[in-house]
Order: sequence, then structure tokens, then C-alpha cells
Amino acid sequence: MQSLIDRGLVVQTRPGTVPMRKSYLSDSKGVQVGTWWDDISMIRGWSHEKTGFATQKPSALLERIIRATSEPGDLVGDFFCGSGVTGTVAEHLGRRWIMADLGRFAIHTSRKSLIEAQRELHASEKSYRAFDIYNLGRYERQWWQKASLKGADEEHRRVVLEFFQAEMLQNVPSPLIHGRKNGAFCHVASIDSMFSRQDASAVARAAAAAGGRECYCLAWEFEMDLRLTVAALEQELVVKLKLVQIPREIMERNRKSPPPFLEMAVLEAEPVYRGKGKEDRLVDLKLTKFLPSLAEVPTKELQALKERAVKSGFDFIDFWAVDFDWHPNKPFNHHWQDYRTRKDRSLKTVSEAGRQYAKPGKYTACVKVVDVFGCDTSITVEVKI
Repeated sequence: MQSLIDRGLVVQTRPGTVPMRKSYLSDSKGVQVGTWWDDISMIRGWSHEKTGFATQKPSALLERIIRATSEPGDLVGDFFCGSGVTGTVAEHLGRRWIMADLGRFAIHTSRKSLIEAQRELHASEKSYRAFDIYNLGRYERQWWQKASLKGADEEHRRVVLEFFQAEMLQNVPSPLIHGRKNGAFCHVASIDSMFSRQDASAVARAAAAAGGRECYCLAWEFEMDLRLTVAALEQELVVKLKLVQIPREIMERNRKSPPPFLEMAVLEAEPVYRGKGKEDRLVDLKLTKFLPSLAEVPTKELQALKERAVKSGFDFIDFWAVDFDWHPNKPFNHHWQDYRTRKDRSLKTVSEAGRQYAKPGKYTACVKVVDVFGCDTSITVEVKI
């Protein structure tokens, strides 16, 4: 007892009371965590971390799990990532991470959460990593191809042209020409491919050789920057290519009526230069035009949204970002980004990065836009210093 008194670990509030031992939290091993974690509050409607995703978990819950089961630098995986809380917490805790989800809204919500985490880490002068998003499969289409089309690409083209209300040609002038509608040729890309610049060039030349002046190019996906190639081909060959996205509704079981076929989204941007000399020139990117494809819009709402999109296409942008030094086959770096939140629906149309390049020359910047339907559209912009 005297030893405890000498070390200041005995407290007697007043003479005659029972002495009490003083304990410090730092000396305690604590209590082992049980299986009932009622000390972590669920996310309420007013919570600052609420994203609006139905299955979102509290970040404190994920932090406890990640701290208990991994060390800094370890790899954390979440293969039903939802709103991206796992990756966000892992990034804050210095863990590497991989997340996956089938839902487009989940991917987009996760992207915004991770960018917000990067902003917080940057503001605190802490390191963070760039991330990229990959599509590793076309699951819905693969299932449909196997279940309904017996795996045949020819049957796929027949179904697409039938819903597009186009005539399927029997004696085709070229293997790349599959149908005709209102005097224009139709090309239907393979079910498992992306319509590329090389495809556009080959189809345009095939249509021109067959005497066509217009061709619908129907595809599930289109390569970035395709509209620039199409514009150049139109000038060179006097053949207009219409890039039309195949609607996913044609895969619906027992679907009879044709869904709307809409042209792919239009995105245009240009560099904004500040400063007189090359050494002190600052560069930003300005959005000049955006028209969403509306391919994900229900038919009953389509006409009203079409009119609104023509008047103010920027209203449909939920997120956009700029990689000022983009290179093919490398991850997109979010050098600058802006997006709408539940509380702040405003959106800048000119970046505020003030990018300064190390030396004069030509650079390629990439602009990525995600619309309110969760669809990605990207273009590249040449920057001259």
C-alpha cells in the first residue's frame, strides 16, 4: 500500500473515507471485443457520411474490422463493395485494396467516396494512391448470348436489327454491312466487342465502296474519342456514321416492342490558357458541350428528358475529372475533379487545377464525365505549351 501511495496511485477524497486506487487507461489491457458490437452506431439520416446507398455500413465498423485483421500495406478485398466504405477506410489506414461490384450506381458512389478520401488525405499532407476502374466482364450479355442466342453472333445481329426495325441484308456488299434502314446501311458490332476507331474506319470505307452515304453503327460499347475519328472520316469519304448504342432492354425475356435506340453521348472540351510566357503558362480544361445518350432512361420519361438535355446538357453531369498528362494503357489520374453532392448540386464547368507543365511541347489531357445515370464518357484534348 505504501508503494502505491508513494507512486501517487492511491486517492483518498477526505480523511476517514476508504482509499481508492487510481488506474490509467494506458496501463490497462482493456476488455476483449465480444461478438455483439453495439458501441458502433448505425448510419442515421442526418449522418455526415451518409451516401444514400441502401446497404452502406458505418466507417467505424470497417475500421475495426480492417485494424483487427490486417497490417499497413496489406491487401484488403471487398467483392460486394456497395458504397465503397471498405476501400475508403483502407486508404485512410494505409492498406492496399481491391473492390468489385456489379451495380453501376455502386461503382459511381464508390468512386466519389474514394476521391473525397484523397482530398482529405491531400489536405492533411498525407500520401494516397491513384486508382482506376476496370470492367472485367460483360456478364449480362454473356448470359443472354448463351441462353437466348445459342452463342451465335449472326443471331445476335438478326435480333438487334429486328428491334432496330431495319432490314437484314442477304446479299451483302461487304461482311461489315449487315442491314439497311431508311436508305442507310447498318453495321452491328459483335456482342463481345467494343466498336473502335479501326472499326469505324473499316465500316466507313465499306459503306463508301458500296455507294452508301450514311451508315448506322450499332454497338454495346464505343471507344473513347470515337467522334473525332467519325468527323474526320465524314470529311474524307463523305460517309456519315451514326453511332447508336444497343439498348439493354432487348435482352429482356419476352420483349416484343422495340426500345428506343439512341446515339452515344456527345462530349466536347477545350484548353484554357493563363499566363503570357511558356514558362509560367497555366492550363485548365473547359467543358463546352455535353449531351447524354439517355440510353438508360425509361421510355415513358425519354421525351421530357430529351428536351431538357438539348437545352442544358450540363445538368446531367454528376461528376467530371481531368488527367492533364494522359497516356494510353495507363490508369486515369484524377489531377482535378468536381462533382455534385446531396447538399451542393452546383458543378464547375472549368477546372481550377492551374496545371503547369515542366517544358514546352504537346500534351494529351483526358476528360472523363459520369452522368446522373452512371454512364462514363471520355475524350482527349490536345494541350500545346
